[in-house]
Amino acid sequence: MNTTDFGWLIEQGPTLAQDFGGKWIAVCDGRVVGIGDTAPEASFKAREKVGDADFILEAVDREADVIYVLP
Repeated sequence: MNTTDFGWLIEQGPTLAQDFGGKWIAVCDGRVVGIGDTAPEASFKAREKVGDADFILEAVDREADVIYVLP
């Protein structure tokens, strides 16, 4: 699994919430490769694009999460 995709998800949180809020997405190599109303739907679409490559499935909230970093 490409661990940089986790960081990409965090960085893109507000944009993803705006573009894909309420959907499931599949992310591979810093790009959205599948979108669906359910995890299996997004996974199926991702497999069509990336074959056997690893990807992350994420349920996108309608509003971006806020992450606070304390000193």
